[in-house]
Amino acid sequence: SQMTGEFWLALVDTADMVGFTMTFSVNLVLLGLIRTRGKNLGTYKYLMSFFSFFSMFYAIVESILRPIMHIENTTFFLISRKRFDYSTRLGKINSAFYCACFATSFVLSAVHFVYRYFAACKPHLIRFFNLPYLLLWPIGCSIPVTAWASVSYFLYPDTEYTESAVTNVLKTHYDGIKKENVSYIAYVYYQYDTDGVRHVYIKNLLGCFVHYFVMSMTFVVVFYCGFSTWWTIREHRNASDKTRQLQNQLFKALVLQTLIPSLFMYIPTGVMFIAPFFDVNLNANANFIVFCSFLYPGLDPLILILIIKEFRVCILAIIKGTGNNRVSDIYSTSRGKMSQVVVHDLSE
Repeated sequence: SQMTGEFWLALVDTADMVGFTMTFSVNLVLLGLIRTRGKNLGTYKYLMSFFSFFSMFYAIVESILRPIMHIENTTFFLISRKRFDYSTRLGKINSAFYCACFATSFVLSAVHFVYRYFAACKPHLIRFFNLPYLLLWPIGCSIPVTAWASVSYFLYPDTEYTESAVTNVLKTHYDGIKKENVSYIAYVYYQYDTDGVRHVYIKNLLGCFVHYFVMSMTFVVVFYCGFSTWWTIREHRNASDKTRQLQNQLFKALVLQTLIPSLFMYIPTGVMFIAPFFDVNLNANANFIVFCSFLYPGLDPLILILIIKEFRVCILAIIKGTGNNRVSDIYSTSRGKMSQVVVHDLSE
């Protein structure tokens, strides 16, 4: 078990460095592209820019908190390795803050899908992404995020049991890490007393319910909007070749942008919430969730860059050193041909 603990720590710390570097480089490139090449992306460019800034912020938070996740004895531990000394309360606040960032990435990807859905299926509703309505979205998003974070902060108190459990986990699995150098949140689902009677923690289960609810709602939104958008795009397959080409491009973007969050966010997080219920001791292997969450903020924007043709062409031109003129030629000619496309949101 010591071995697996050390293995996962090494893996997670590598993912931290790789993820951090990738998140910053990819998002800065994307922001540059949005600025210089994003003229016909409409309000979508604000959404993308916000997502990029958030991703970089999230990467910083993750790098500072250096989380470890561990599942043992129907308890899920979120442990942060302190980079410098601070109080238990601040540690709790930090962990709750990390939870808030985690929830934000779910909520933001749902908003992306709503935008796509409006653009493809309900063009008259796209006005809700224009000012002044645009300002309501962050407010709306902050409700589930705040709920998620406050639950993490208030509903999982440190008890004698959690204190000794964390000490034990560190001793058994993560030898080099001292109890006084971490802060943690322990999601205790239930506990058996000496007679084998099961005690359920209502407070904790309530908290988990809030987490589930936020997660399932965003997943439902992503799934419904993704499916409807796909259906609409499919219906327009009889359009001209040019149009169909763009539709396919958008369809690929949609599939990849459903797959990446599912593989890197939804499935791991789902596993982490469900495993303790069934008393599945994942132990240090629960760190695959941390591993995924380090890589996610850099992968999502990478897909956008690869899929939006104009961005891709621009990047390739820079790599090949053919300069800007050629790109702007391609840009102006393709733009004319593309203006009649039904789905305008990611046009060429």
